[in-house]
Amino acid sequence: MRIITELSDTESDEDIVLPAAVLEPLRAQLHGQRMLPAIASHALELAKDSDCNLNDFAAVVERDLSLATSFLRLANSVLFSTGRQVMDLRQAVVRLGFRQCKHLIMTSSFNSMIKSMSLDEEWIRELLLRHSFTTGLLGMHLNRAFQLGFQGEEFTGGLMHDVGRMLLASCYTDRFAEIDPMEFDEGIETLPAEEALICTNHCEVGAWFMIANALPEQLCAAVRFHHAPERAAPEHRRYVALIAACDHMANHLQTHDEADGYDPGQNGAIQLLADSGVPHIVTFFGGSALTLMEMAHRDAKDMLTF
Repeated sequence: MRIITELSDTESDEDIVLPAAVLEPLRAQLHGQRMLPAIASHALELAKDSDCNLNDFAAVVERDLSLATSFLRLANSVLFSTGRQVMDLRQAVVRLGFRQCKHLIMTSSFNSMIKSMSLDEEWIRELLLRHSFTTGLLGMHLNRAFQLGFQGEEFTGGLMHDVGRMLLASCYTDRFAEIDPMEFDEGIETLPAEEALICTNHCEVGAWFMIANALPEQLCAAVRFHHAPERAAPEHRRYVALIAACDHMANHLQTHDEADGYDPGQNGAIQLLADSGVPHIVTFFGGSALTLMEMAHRDAKDMLTF
């Protein structure tokens, strides 16, 4: 997948096309900033090694107070706690596992970067972070309920799926309300409406950012195709469908502040999950969707300081 900085006459599914009018304010806002700082990058490289030494990994993470705090907080959260609190970083790593830690590094770094971005209206950041956080938690609950086999990437994808919206809010402070009314009632007209105004959309902008930061292709696919998961490459389709399904559920929670009234039959990504190798999900989703949403909504309120 490559980044294209100008509009062209042809476009393939492998191209990220951004017009110069969007690219210039993006670059100005980011000032060459990368999502992963040096310590996080080092820890991520260590976590990728199957022979990674626990003490070496913990020693690197300890050098970043924010990262170390995130590890301990998640290990002691309702999602991973076994009732016994851990205070030692090495114990936290053991409880989470290296694969979960790898995704937590990206999650923590992303969270820190988003909180450091300048926004004229703070409520926009808070709304987008709440929506993204809830989407990630829904991913974890659906992953467990339907035994999808993900180990952290479902939360990371949920948290990062709308990074393009945050970037647009930061770059277009005077026009953002026109580009994105922040109603969380998204349909087939959402992306075309954005494209009519800025010749691109938040999914393309987010994917550009992911590629520029050399993040995993699976994450890039979730960011780019969560509004059209059927367009994702076959090897990423189940993952993207999960993020799309959770985004649909999180939109309802965002607008109604409760699960009541949600219609599981309107979540088209569930059928795509079934087509991607989870056949039982269609049978059981209708009866479990509201319970899973209530759990994620409660967890989000309890953990939103994460």
